[in-house]
Amino acid sequence: MAMKIGARAGIALFLSLLLSWTLLVAPSQSAENIIDLNQGWSVPENTAGLGSQNGYFGERSSDDRDYSALLDVSKMKADAQEDPTCASLDDPKCASTQNFIYYAQIPVCMSAADTNCIDSVSAINSAGKIYPGSFSRYFPEIAQNQFEGKASANLPSGGGASLFSIPGAEGPAGSTYFVSVVISGDVKKGGVATLRSLHARIVPVQLQAKQYSFPWCLSENKLCNSGWNKLSTTTTSSGYKWGESGSSGLGCAEGSVEENLCAQKEAYPADFRFALKVRLLNAPTGWMHGRMTNPDITIAKSGKNTILTVAANPIGVPSIYKHYLWADMPAALRDNYDPASGKYYDPSTGKYKSGGEGWSNSLNGSSDYNQRAWTTAPSPYSPTAIEELNLWLPYVNDAATVLPQFWSFRSLTQQELQGANRCFTDPSALNGIVTTNATAYSPGPPTFDKNAGDLNYRVAAPHFLPNGMDTFNGTYDLLMRSEVARCIYGFSNAPIKATISIISGDGSPQIATTVINEKAGWLHLSAKNFEFSSPVLRVELKQDKAAIIKTPSIKTTITCIKGKVVQKISGAKPSCPVGYKKK
Repeated sequence: MAMKIGARAGIALFLSLLLSWTLLVAPSQSAENIIDLNQGWSVPENTAGLGSQNGYFGERSSDDRDYSALLDVSKMKADAQEDPTCASLDDPKCASTQNFIYYAQIPVCMSAADTNCIDSVSAINSAGKIYPGSFSRYFPEIAQNQFEGKASANLPSGGGASLFSIPGAEGPAGSTYFVSVVISGDVKKGGVATLRSLHARIVPVQLQAKQYSFPWCLSENKLCNSGWNKLSTTTTSSGYKWGESGSSGLGCAEGSVEENLCAQKEAYPADFRFALKVRLLNAPTGWMHGRMTNPDITIAKSGKNTILTVAANPIGVPSIYKHYLWADMPAALRDNYDPASGKYYDPSTGKYKSGGEGWSNSLNGSSDYNQRAWTTAPSPYSPTAIEELNLWLPYVNDAATVLPQFWSFRSLTQQELQGANRCFTDPSALNGIVTTNATAYSPGPPTFDKNAGDLNYRVAAPHFLPNGMDTFNGTYDLLMRSEVARCIYGFSNAPIKATISIISGDGSPQIATTVINEKAGWLHLSAKNFEFSSPVLRVELKQDKAAIIKTPSIKTTITCIKGKVVQKISGAKPSCPVGYKKK
């Protein structure tokens, strides 16, 4: 059944504030506000200064839609003038809608009959002891575009993210964890919902007071939590448009505008793995990428549900930030950016690379570089992210700015899967997951070099940690169904052997710690402690030729006679010589 998230607008503000205060001083959290140097880092204020040209390389909250919304496809336009959001498939406002897209922040399972929900969250210490989590509340309590699902259409309900307490897994700020699981897909009027993607994260947090001010927010409820909102703009004659906006920022896992609360990201406790178990009506398929290490995946059927369990350790991923004024920017770096927009481009053609990803920090839209502020911020998996990151590394002394930690995984986009080997794109099953702590990495699953017989994966990151002295060591985990490997190489069911090699940017080999095993239908390959800036990871899979076992022939002996002469003849098919008779 689809879980129903009732409207919470009728809940008294007093109760909401009381609940927030209770959480702030509960035993699972420190009463003192803690800002972790790495987890709590946010872009400095100088980013918005006019004339700025900045670079940011790291995880971006905009890459995954961590909100709920049921949207009318026909109203999702660049400068949309109509509200595209629907409260349900049967919302009178959307009576004429034929095609919907949904993003559902799924709720916590409350009964054995519930589906499309979070079954459990837990932590596991280095000795293997499991610490189960307990659900505390949704955050925000009122999601901006929450909607009610429909069981007959397999449509999940979408609301806010979840807060769990995991006693025994306390970090510096307590044991409160922000858990977000978002599934998305399509559904036609009168049809059944599909599952296109899934992404999830577990983040240790501390609820902290934060004053939000969104003068550009014109939504009727004036909340402007993450999701689709009515926004002020100068690009339309009406002065507004409907579009996506967020309330989290880099420092907060999420914000709750009505409560003036930030789920401040905090440090993970040392030496803990975290496990997430979800029930899904539609099984996830394709390929996934994770910001984690040493992952384990299990998929099982339970009645109508697919049970997906992912367990892994969190991992630190270096982020880089550098501020320049356009006029002071080194020419060798500045020449790679369009003077009119600040976007990354090819100066010989004038075309933007990877769409010129980034964000503007000025509202005037000026093409005068002295009157605008632009931050280039490619997605870590954009086709030119590695190339652009390598341009900036010399100007940050090849060192990270900060080293935030993550525990997350997501489905690869169709764009990332373009050109991938057909064995990786089997739409009927979850084929594997690749995880790395590199700042930037190849889009999609590993590429198969048919001539060399290698699976190749490119990564890039700064060589040094934020202190500029200690080397940053890389991690890489490739977990794929054994069937996928056999499909790529045409292997039999005999055991698979593998080797992992790390090739530095200058072509020299590196020594790394590697682990390779095959169990329960999954092939796990892991490489640790290699160095950056931009190595290539190569995996070679082999299989011994099956030994040909000859069936031993069975010999029989017969007796042959000719007069008084007797002969015994032995062989597989013995026969008597000419003139002899078998006795």
